Amino acid sequence: MKLVFAYLLLLLLTRFTAVAQSSEHSTLSTEINDDDKTYSIKIDGDRNGKPVHYNRTFSVAGMSAAQKESLKNRVLDSLGLGEAPPPPTPPGTTLATDPVKVTFVCPTCTGKTKLSISGNGFSAEREVEIEKGKPAFPFALDMPPGTYQYTYWQNKVEQMQLPFTVKAGQENTVKVK
Repeated sequence: MKLVFAYLLLLLLTRFTAVAQSSEHSTLSTEINDDDKTYSIKIDGDRNGKPVHYNRTFSVAGMSAAQKESLKNRVLDSLGLGEAPPPPTPPGTTLATDPVKVTFVCPTCTGKTKLSISGNGFSAEREVEIEKGKPAFPFALDMPPGTYQYTYWQNKVEQMQLPFTVKAGQENTVKVK
């Protein structure tokens, strides 16, 4: 009980804020009480001259800490007190979902070969008969970052099946054999 009281006192002291920004002014007192059965959120004060009064208790028996944090964030967002969204990505930068070039190499592949690639909502297949003096490797594919698996056949016999990872913002080379 002393621990809960100390926790509440600490939260009350650290949550009482007076924020002055270029276009915003807030004076808020926030009190959050969590006893693993109920989760109480009480907020009083003003933001940009408008009063903010919120007092609600939620039943949280069996909820994880992450679920409670999500609940708190939803309440704060609904009151316009949530954290600012992250800044937009500057132009010219690669997003983690943009396809990147992946080079497949196989210096010892010969004969009739087949390479099947799948994973992360992507699939590709390449079948070729390698003639002397005409290499079938290396070849490149544009693939989104993620985890994949390739299956390699030589002369219609499965030789190997291995996972590989495509990473954004770096060179990706997969050695098949």
